[in-house]
Amino acid sequence: MEGKFGSRVFFQAADYVVCGLMLLAMMGIGLYYGFSGGHQRTSSEYILANRKMTVVPVTLSLLASFISVISVQGVPSDIYYHGPSVNWVLIPKLVGGVLAAMFYMPLYYRLGMTSVYEYLELRFNNVVKICGVVSFLLFTFSYLGVVTYTACTAVAAATGISVEVAIIGACVICSIYTVIGGIKAILWTDSLQMILMVVAVIAILIKGSIDVGGFSNAWRVAYEGGRTNFFSFTLDLTEFYNGLGFIIGQIPHSTFMINNQYMVQRFVMCKSEAVARASIIGYVAGMFIFYALLSMAGWAIYAYYEGCDPTTLGYTTKNDQIMPYFIVDAFGHIPAAPGMLLTGVFGAALSTMSSVLNANATLVGEHFVKPFWKGLPDTTYTIILKVLVVLFSFTALGSAFLVPILGDAIPMMMTLNGCFQGTVLALYLLGAFVPRCGSKGAIAGYTVGLVLGLTLSIGKVVYPSTSPNLPLSADKCLNETFFGDNGVTYSMTMLDANVTVPFQNSDSPDTPTFFTLSKIWYGFVITASTMIVAIIVTLVTGENVTSQLDPQLVYWKIQSNLTSSEDKKNLEDSNLVELLDGGLDSNAGPSRQESANDSESHTIGIPTISSQTAIIDTVC
Repeated sequence: MEGKFGSRVFFQAADYVVCGLMLLAMMGIGLYYGFSGGHQRTSSEYILANRKMTVVPVTLSLLASFISVISVQGVPSDIYYHGPSVNWVLIPKLVGGVLAAMFYMPLYYRLGMTSVYEYLELRFNNVVKICGVVSFLLFTFSYLGVVTYTACTAVAAATGISVEVAIIGACVICSIYTVIGGIKAILWTDSLQMILMVVAVIAILIKGSIDVGGFSNAWRVAYEGGRTNFFSFTLDLTEFYNGLGFIIGQIPHSTFMINNQYMVQRFVMCKSEAVARASIIGYVAGMFIFYALLSMAGWAIYAYYEGCDPTTLGYTTKNDQIMPYFIVDAFGHIPAAPGMLLTGVFGAALSTMSSVLNANATLVGEHFVKPFWKGLPDTTYTIILKVLVVLFSFTALGSAFLVPILGDAIPMMMTLNGCFQGTVLALYLLGAFVPRCGSKGAIAGYTVGLVLGLTLSIGKVVYPSTSPNLPLSADKCLNETFFGDNGVTYSMTMLDANVTVPFQNSDSPDTPTFFTLSKIWYGFVITASTMIVAIIVTLVTGENVTSQLDPQLVYWKIQSNLTSSEDKKNLEDSNLVELLDGGLDSNAGPSRQESANDSESHTIGIPTISSQTAIIDTVC
């Protein structure tokens, strides 16, 4: 393949060496934690790091796991093809961070939970809990496929190996260090991978800006090309790239800190509540910074290809390929640079995969193995968890092969999140903020929400649609540009033509009105529908479980218990003393019995807003 200005680019030996060293480093971390310390022989060490983790690795792991390759490749490509409206998703992410820090994290931590779905059993019943667990497992089956496939298309395009081989390699590497090293290995490999991601994005931003005469010039070109319009708000519910849709429609996706297993698992493995809260603050701040870097990189890439668009010329077949294409095109003449940068992109996928594999194994172990195997020795249970990680790596392998026919990564994730996560989020919101709602209303709402989500998702498969790109052109290309030998390494045309998605399609005239709703609204519609049905059923059946609830499980009851100024003052003082003394016991949160006793006396509960502010001020 020819570079933008006619220079040939090749994946050189140095690139392979760098990639190999980085992957060996990740596996080395797994081996280190597998054969040091407690050797990952106990379940507490394997899935919770003995609840002794600190701010830096937890924060970096949260960022690496939840940014994922979908954002690393997807945000710059959205800037390039559709403009910056995707950045509005940061608003619901901020809302999720506030809810997690002020209510849900302290709740999970003080109850000493291992699984986030234990809350649904405590608040409702076992049936509701199983509904939540199954929804999460179904969601992650699809999610792992999208993450793995998205990263492996970039690797395949750069190295010339097939996408299938890249997928197999990713699953093998990830399962090795996840099985051997447990959650500690995941945290520290996540930290390494997050650093690689940041380096890759900054390098792309700097290189792209330099080649177009500085970032100010890149911004000017992007502005003239219509790529800087943040305020693209519309009430048209059929339009995907809509700021209003990202703010409201993506609330379920962006509030996953409330009910996502691998997020909550990181809360409860911290050595104190203060550490967990600081990690949430660091995660939210890091998301804003990283999205800014990704957006700036997208504008630099757009300016770099102004008037010589690879998509128009047919050298990229999917929107998500523009960043890896830029890496091999702009950095191809620099030894080892493409290898380093693509490892950063690939690492984004591995970090998410490892977190999901560990979380899924934890859920199955806690909710399906332990209840049916009474008296299970902890060493045997830990071995079972490791076997489950291997089994889930095979599901990731299988789901990745199912992705190509379903479309671009970010829209696909909106569909999956809405279908599975929207219903579960509704259960947590009902549990915390609607004290009267019991299991009858929750199950009815969940059922309706899930049926609605599956109907919408199937409808989008039967009646597919894509969002049209903003104008692109290739009228400024040099005559020799892009007309090289397509068989050489780095050729984007080596991707299977069957995965090509037509860029300019929209909804077919024959599409029923119900299915013209944009995927970006699915999560909101499903969450709202689930809650409305649950509340209606609660009112119709006369169900009212308010008097039976543990005050720690419902937000309004907690607040009503903190009525006297003396109680509030004592609570604030106890939180500050706890923070200054190093937090809760480092080995675990309080036991369930302790929590129950505390709730009876009403002296221990979720912190008030004023105490939260004091703690945050102290941490910062």
